[in-house]
Amino acid sequence: MAINKIIDKINQETAAEVAAMMSEAQKKADANAAKIVAAARAKVKEIEDQAKLDADEVSRRQILIAELESRKAALNVQREVLEQAFTEAEKKLQQLPADQWEKLIAKLVLEGSQTGTEQLVVPAVDRQKYERGFLARLNRSLTAAGKPGKLTLSPEAAKFNGGVILEGADSDYDGSFPTLLKIFRSKYEHDVAEILFRAEVK
Repeated sequence: MAINKIIDKINQETAAEVAAMMSEAQKKADANAAKIVAAARAKVKEIEDQAKLDADEVSRRQILIAELESRKAALNVQREVLEQAFTEAEKKLQQLPADQWEKLIAKLVLEGSQTGTEQLVVPAVDRQKYERGFLARLNRSLTAAGKPGKLTLSPEAAKFNGGVILEGADSDYDGSFPTLLKIFRSKYEHDVAEILFRAEVK
């Protein structure tokens, strides 16, 4: 009987130890599970926060791109308007009344002539104006300015539509309307843009 009691006691103690061990193991398992759940929730929040940041960044970039495209389109339109303005300016130069045209050409020739003996390259459409007295008046003006009034007309017609080129022995002077407008544009394009748009054009 004593042996049976001892065995029962051992079994009882062993069961108690096993129960205690199982209880401790359950507590650790519960704690680990809680940590895992907490870590998982933190990761989910991190992912959600990052996704929101990414979405905000994508949205910001899309807005920025849209603004840049809009500005680019506006600048393209402005450049087209500028181009049209200078094209119209060239047309008006070619359609100047005779007295204004003569004053402009005379100014160009007097400023561009270095020797008073240059050869004038002019558009075919203007040649008769020179031959009918304008060339003689230019030479008289050069003589009055103290230069030999010996300008002549080139037998070759100019390839441009308006203005004049002076071909000299040592140097030439380009007074063609396309060149004059190009020079004017490089100096005053910004000012013209301000007048047209009241805004900066780059």
